[in-house]
Amino acid sequence: MKIYVYYKVDRGYYESAYQSWRTQRGDFNLHLLRTQHTLYSWKREFEELGCQVVVDMRSSFLLPQHRRAHLPLSLAKVARAGLWGTRFDVWLLQRSLLHRIEHFKPDVVFIPLGSSIWRSTLQTLKQRGLTLVQWCGLPAQTMLPRDRANLPYFDLIFQPANLESGLRAAGATGRIAYVPIGIDPEIHRPVALTEAERARYGSDVCFIGGLSNRFHQARRQMIEFAIVQGVDVKVWGGYREHFIGSPILKVWQGQIWGEEQVKALCAAKIGLNFHVDHQPGELDRGLNVRAFELAACGTFQLLQRVPSVGEFFEEGKEIVCFDTAEEMLDKIRHYLSHEEERRRIAEAARARVLRDHTWERRVQKMLRLMQEVRT
Repeated sequence: MKIYVYYKVDRGYYESAYQSWRTQRGDFNLHLLRTQHTLYSWKREFEELGCQVVVDMRSSFLLPQHRRAHLPLSLAKVARAGLWGTRFDVWLLQRSLLHRIEHFKPDVVFIPLGSSIWRSTLQTLKQRGLTLVQWCGLPAQTMLPRDRANLPYFDLIFQPANLESGLRAAGATGRIAYVPIGIDPEIHRPVALTEAERARYGSDVCFIGGLSNRFHQARRQMIEFAIVQGVDVKVWGGYREHFIGSPILKVWQGQIWGEEQVKALCAAKIGLNFHVDHQPGELDRGLNVRAFELAACGTFQLLQRVPSVGEFFEEGKEIVCFDTAEEMLDKIRHYLSHEEERRRIAEAARARVLRDHTWERRVQKMLRLMQEVRT
């Protein structure tokens, strides 16, 4: 099977790739792909199964990332922002995307949610008879309007949670299939850290993820509670303006991507994990990506309890959960003072995720479903 993957890369991933490319050089697009852990793993696993895969991560036609990398970072940011605001560059990118897909002649065009693809582009691809597939990891009510409007064009949508009813209500008409998130043990694994890295990334408790008031109010309140109670927390992710007037600003470390993110997970004694705000029933299946990444890195995890935990880990032996802020604080304090217990649970979680929850297993199912929807 020939698969064309398109995903517009976020600026933070670009900046991470830029820093690694400056020191190591080589093909910039390979550095960019490595920062996109899931895309990198999908590509390799699909190719292991005999597929031909092209991954297109451009966010600009006139100034694609591999050219932008030759500019100073500050100038590249200004140039990219100016082009993005014109729509002409975006239009050119959509036309180029159609041209590249026509040239490659794929069986499937795979467009994960958040790719900023135009509805007219999807319409053209459908008119050409191509099978369109999406990975959708967000509840429909949290999507941008353009992403909701695009849902009817996909023949197959992979969902890593119980999102189907919301997707149907938002307009999805194709097949919707449950595929849990996986990990790549080549990427997420225990990493030996230097003293300088331990000083930069190390903390009693680490949280990586979004904390905006729009999607993450519940988790934000819990993290603020932990900080006020004196817990040594480092928060990575989001933007400074999100935390004005919040105690989070004092412990916010900025954004983090790629291998740096793996190091931050490995440097923490406890990894805190929360799911996005959701509707009842949506997390009766599936866990978020951080649940698997923390386990694969060998880091002890405290997870806000959701009904689906038992599908993936045995609570109390492979993972520890909490419901309230008070319970979270009690368990943070308990496990910080019980290192051996913490280590034992983390090791059991890593063994479980390597056995049962790799992308190798998940991609086999994804390929089978793609083949089915094409017949």
